[in-house]
Amino acid sequence: MLFSLLFNRKSHLKNSPLQLFIRQSFGFKPKNIELYTQAFVHKSVAKKNPRGLKISNERLEFLGDSVLSTIVSEYLFEKFPDQDEGYLTQMRSKIVSRKSLNSLGEKIGLEPFVKYLKGNFPYKSLLGNVFEALFGAIYLDKGYNKAKEVFIKCILEHYVDLENLEANNIDYKSQLLIYCQKNKLSLEFKTIKEETVNGSINFTMGAFINDELKGQSTDLSKRSAKQAAAEIVYQEII
Repeated sequence: MLFSLLFNRKSHLKNSPLQLFIRQSFGFKPKNIELYTQAFVHKSVAKKNPRGLKISNERLEFLGDSVLSTIVSEYLFEKFPDQDEGYLTQMRSKIVSRKSLNSLGEKIGLEPFVKYLKGNFPYKSLLGNVFEALFGAIYLDKGYNKAKEVFIKCILEHYVDLENLEANNIDYKSQLLIYCQKNKLSLEFKTIKEETVNGSINFTMGAFINDELKGQSTDLSKRSAKQAAAEIVYQEII
């Protein structure tokens, strides 16, 4: 009887819709399905653990953001050996922008698996955040190399048009300034932090609207960091 219950439970997990989705979409079997389940839990429906911490996808989202940024940076560095830092930064920003990740999340069909409180108010970054959390889960479950392989082969090569991104050269800083001027808002970019990493100075620049920090980015040049911060804000509000 006990064996039958355990067998049925394992069989159910093995054939769960999320498990099947991951296998069909990315070509691998998860080791820890609970990580992936958590990646689809929005904070609006999160439950607290015994320590009072809400168990949502936010921590995995934080991790996935860094993982995707590293994967894309490495990919672009290898693919475009003759391009300068500014070009690589702009291309990376386009690929991992909130608008882009939302679109990718929609294209691969994430929404049916997302648990969130549905209502009259939209979650503008819902699918993009889940997309990041999903890759945070893949990283923890399978490691960096597998996460990189999955993103490049299953996402980048199928859904991202690099030539189109190259042609779509948007000056987000100027566009954000135009938006703020039209809406009588003040826009200012400030240096939040400077730190030396491996002999190079990294600048963290913040975009402030009406003296409120709306987005920030870190890069080796202030110009690139400002542009990336502007894109983050632009994608969120436009």
